[in-house]
Amino acid sequence: MKPVLIGIAFAALLSGAAIAAPPPDEVVKKATEDLQAAIATRQAEFKADRGKFYAVVDEMVAPHFDLPYITQLILARHGRSASPEQKQRFQAAFKNMLIRSYANALLEYGASVKTEWKPVHMADDAKTVTVHSRVIRPNGPPVPLGFAMRQSGDPWKVYDITIESVSLITGFRAQVASAIKNSSLDDVIARLEKGDNLGKPAG
Repeated sequence: MKPVLIGIAFAALLSGAAIAAPPPDEVVKKATEDLQAAIATRQAEFKADRGKFYAVVDEMVAPHFDLPYITQLILARHGRSASPEQKQRFQAAFKNMLIRSYANALLEYGASVKTEWKPVHMADDAKTVTVHSRVIRPNGPPVPLGFAMRQSGDPWKVYDITIESVSLITGFRAQVASAIKNSSLDDVIARLEKGDNLGKPAG
């Protein structure tokens, strides 16, 4: 159930350059509404063609995550010695892994959950904030969910998601560090590109 929550940070569209960027909580609220609406109206179509659904998730979700910053956080010290090509390949592979890993769960459950949003309190000049919410499931207790966001340029973008106070990025960073230690960054990138689970030994 929890993977369904990863892909719902779709930013509100701006109608003109003079309009201020939407606040961070409105970004994720709009994301939830748009993605769940797409699933609700096209669920049968998407189930018949998963590739089409993956493309929709990619289009709706990926632009609203701060993927360069996420790559920096995950690679940590390994990123300092990585080449630009390695960073680019890692970022693309990580994005595709998210889509492969979570799109099926989104399709199965995304239209059946409801989200309660908590008020956001932040200074006018804040550049980072966490938007807190609870996901209400039809068969199970509510799941606390947090979107860690930063203002990257003008729009607010997601750089981490916490589920029951557990950071997805921190967990994946530990997997990547362990895998690099046991092999190399190039090997880890190749495994991600093939869709391998880094939590399991390479083989």
